[in-house]
Amino acid sequence: MLKKILFLFFLVFSCADNSDLANIDFTQHVDSNNLRIFGKEDVSIEFLNKVAQSYDAMLKENQNIDQSMRSKYLQTSKDEHVYQRVGLEESFSKNKQYAHNTDVPRPYKHNCTDFIWEENQGGPRQINEVIEHLLHTVTAVILNLAYPNDWGYMNSSSRLRQATQEAIDKGVYNVSDYDEIKGDKEGYNKIITQEYAYWLILAEWDYFVVSGNQEDGMTGNGEFTLGTPNEIREQLPLGHQLYLDYAEKILTEPDKQLIESLFK
Repeated sequence: MLKKILFLFFLVFSCADNSDLANIDFTQHVDSNNLRIFGKEDVSIEFLNKVAQSYDAMLKENQNIDQSMRSKYLQTSKDEHVYQRVGLEESFSKNKQYAHNTDVPRPYKHNCTDFIWEENQGGPRQINEVIEHLLHTVTAVILNLAYPNDWGYMNSSSRLRQATQEAIDKGVYNVSDYDEIKGDKEGYNKIITQEYAYWLILAEWDYFVVSGNQEDGMTGNGEFTLGTPNEIREQLPLGHQLYLDYAEKILTEPDKQLIESLFK
């Protein structure tokens, strides 16, 4: 959770050893569905391709897709030069400045959010790392740009903000860990809504177990207590309808066996 705040607000940390890591740049990329995925030079091309395959799986065709909405989503991603950054967690662990070098080639500029980290091993933690931060890019960047009235995180009347508040008011979504950044209104609104949207979609996909996010004694976890589609439908009507009206019409639940095979 702390890492998310680090990347969003570029907090200043003292450098560890391996100071050359601060200069490692984005030297490679792959493309998937109008999303450019940039990798730092120490990221393996195999992992970069697996991230692209994961995004491909999220945009596979299915009978619920609204083709006009899907087309608008894809065109927005292309026109606004949306991109995803991928780095090596080992390098970040050795030198926090590694995450501060975020220059990418033009025309790509600011339409991105968190890093995806290539970790030492696969399994649920790596799956969560990939799925979570791809969904942050989907919701906090692309949907925000394509549908600002409903997905704008600074618009208090947007459906995203209202659905987020619904979950907070019902005690489903605990945002206390983000209290320290309340002074940054824009940053706070962005992070609590992008995390909410991630948890919402993850639960609607029934992905809490696959991604290692289910805690003992509940279907969800301490931050977001609901982990199944039925619970979302029954307890969070605003969130469920937001999912039906956008996520279900644009995205596809990625095949669990495929995702698990990519990140063994």
